[in-house]
Amino acid sequence: MIMTQKHFGYKRKQDFLTLVFCWIAYASTYVCRLNFSAATPELSREGVFTEGQLAHISSAFFICYGLGQLVSGVIGDKLDTRRMIFTGMFVSGLCNLGLFCTESYIAFLLLWGLNGAVQSLVWSPILKIASVNFDAPTRDKFGIHMAASVPLGTLSSYGVSLLTLLFLPWRYVFLNCGLVSLAASLVWIFGTRGLFRSKTGRVVQTADSSSARTALNARKTFLLMASSGALLLLVPIVIQGTLKDSVTQWVPTFFTSEFGSNTVFSLALTMLLPIINVTGAWFAKAINRRVRNEPLTAVIFFAIAAVFLLLLRLFGSSSLVLSLVSMAVVTNCMFAINVMYITIVPLHFSKTGRVSTIAGFLNAAAYVGCGALNLLAGALLERRDGWDLLFWMWILIAVIALLFSVAASPLWKRFMQSDDADA
Repeated sequence: MIMTQKHFGYKRKQDFLTLVFCWIAYASTYVCRLNFSAATPELSREGVFTEGQLAHISSAFFICYGLGQLVSGVIGDKLDTRRMIFTGMFVSGLCNLGLFCTESYIAFLLLWGLNGAVQSLVWSPILKIASVNFDAPTRDKFGIHMAASVPLGTLSSYGVSLLTLLFLPWRYVFLNCGLVSLAASLVWIFGTRGLFRSKTGRVVQTADSSSARTALNARKTFLLMASSGALLLLVPIVIQGTLKDSVTQWVPTFFTSEFGSNTVFSLALTMLLPIINVTGAWFAKAINRRVRNEPLTAVIFFAIAAVFLLLLRLFGSSSLVLSLVSMAVVTNCMFAINVMYITIVPLHFSKTGRVSTIAGFLNAAAYVGCGALNLLAGALLERRDGWDLLFWMWILIAVIALLFSVAASPLWKRFMQSDDADA
């Protein structure tokens, strides 16, 4: 009992340290992901880029990240996950240092796209580490705890960016965040040396040949995803990714354009969102414990999000407080859904040896779709009634996601009762 409390609910110190280092790794990717959103109002205000160009740069990250997930998911079931994660963190830091040195649209497009591609090397391998190091109950606990790295990584990104913009020009946002990522990558590579071991104490070999062959069997993976309902989940996964990241991406710009807030004040308001979003994982866990069906749990959150998106559309432009509350509820709901679909769902495939592959595929769908819809968002915002149109688009896609989640729920229930599921 004392040992359990000592390691924050984990039976072994090794398990808790695995969580800590994975948490640091993934949180650091958000530091070098949302700093662009933080700098966006300044880039627009100073005329460095147009709204359309900013949307293109943002979408380059999402699309490259998503496509990279297809690759990293598969190789994450075969190669050394520890070195993959280090590479993603280290090169991401270098990309941000490169952005510090340029104002070129093409350079931003290429470096931000590369940043997305290398960051795709982090998440799927983390889930692979969880699948081979933990039993089922510990994996679920790990997934919920890892989820907190997203809002707190977001808070760290906006915090570093805000403090930087108080004293320095926008380009230093990329320098400081890049240095954070480089430092975190060194903490990861040295701190995890010899850490990931099996229950018997033998170092886990992440390139298990039989599981790699299974993971690389595309036909079996496709049939498994179809029969479990995971293919139907691709649509709501795309939409939750869009609502989670696109709303976060445009919040500072919305407050600046609609209420005349300066960039620092807009960032201070935006920092409230990740603080609130920390609770999303625990709300999702509590509801799913009763519902016992991840897609149905997602239905509840999509319905709540649709209601608050409608409030945002009808009354948001007249009230900064209502806008902030509505956006907080929407991002909190999307974060809860993200935990269900991107973390918990892939871990249920542990018995099949396809955790990294399926996690990569689902995450790819989320970000490629988000990138495509973010291009549309940028085009809409260049119109006079852009914000109204964007809010209606968000409401529509939330309803579509809800319907697809309902359709997937009976297939998922049947899968969870089968021998293939790690329930």
